[in-house]
Amino acid sequence: MADLTDSDVQALAKASSITIPDDLVTEVRESLNGLLEALEAIQEPDVADIQPLPIIVSATARKQEV
Repeated sequence: MADLTDSDVQALAKASSITIPDDLVTEVRESLNGLLEALEAIQEPDVADIQPLPIIVSATARKQEV
């Protein structure tokens, strides 16, 4: 579970050169904690058994790269 504090949010904002007004720090903290919780819930797909697809590049595309 995400558990950022107001001081964590202020430190992140300072490191990112972002100014968050004092009266909005709590709201930003709640939003960030909610976002982090939602991201934690995302399951990464198991791609171990997926075979790669061949990529066929036409001669025209190769000429454009040069």
